Amino acid sequence: MLKELLDEGCRQLEDAGIANPRLAAEVMLRFLLGLRRVDLYLKEAMPVPPDAEREFHLMVDRKLRREPLQYIIGETEWFGLKIKCCPSALVPRPETEIVVERALELIANLQEPLVVDIGTGSGNIAIAIALSRTDAQVVATDISSEALLLARENVTLHRVEARVALRLGNLFEPLGPDAVFDLIISNPPYVLESEYSSLMPEVRDYEPQIALVAGEDGLAVIRSLISDAHLHLKLGGLLVFEIGEQQAADARRLVADCGKYDLLETIIDYNDKCRGIVARKR
Repeated sequence: MLKELLDEGCRQLEDAGIANPRLAAEVMLRFLLGLRRVDLYLKEAMPVPPDAEREFHLMVDRKLRREPLQYIIGETEWFGLKIKCCPSALVPRPETEIVVERALELIANLQEPLVVDIGTGSGNIAIAIALSRTDAQVVATDISSEALLLARENVTLHRVEARVALRLGNLFEPLGPDAVFDLIISNPPYVLESEYSSLMPEVRDYEPQIALVAGEDGLAVIRSLISDAHLHLKLGGLLVFEIGEQQAADARRLVADCGKYDLLETIIDYNDKCRGIVARKR
């Protein structure tokens, strides 16, 4: 029976100290059975097929091992979009939505903007921009071929193959020396090496380290972004990148020291934490 199975899964997760155990159990069961959340309670006496019941128990076991829920069900909702997920790329975070929203506001008056997403991972940022700006052309790069396979799935899912080009390589290397854009956007790695071991198991043990850690100070990739982005920006073009909440002062200093940009703003998230930097090429 549906209620008994849900309660059992919730109890196992709660006993193991999993955060939001009922929500996790609900998400997995809804995914398996194709139900709305309200259906879990309107149809409590509904029998569950044996195959689905076995699959639910396997999902609960994976969650007990602290695997991210998004990897277990293979997708997440981000920026109002369904984004396929797997361990090849980071799970898209809500904080990144704020950075993308601000970038879209900043290019709102540009016609047919040219955009590059550096370190695209699952492709979520590139796809969100392409769907929000149907006149935009977007290039998305990543150093991981596995991540780009996932990005390709998501690009195909959202039918933006004609306007999102995926390229393999580190940072700006796949672009060629003469490629210039109106907007460079990135959610780069910014975790300090010393912090990595203390991350939540869901992050440390499952998400790709290369997409998380950026040297001893967490600024290695940000430093490279700032150093080279101006070479691929039109005059007045924008560099927008995500940062860790404690990195704003260092990121602003790196932008100022580069001497190629005017620092426009620090993006603040809904929790009043610094979440991104916006700079304009002089």
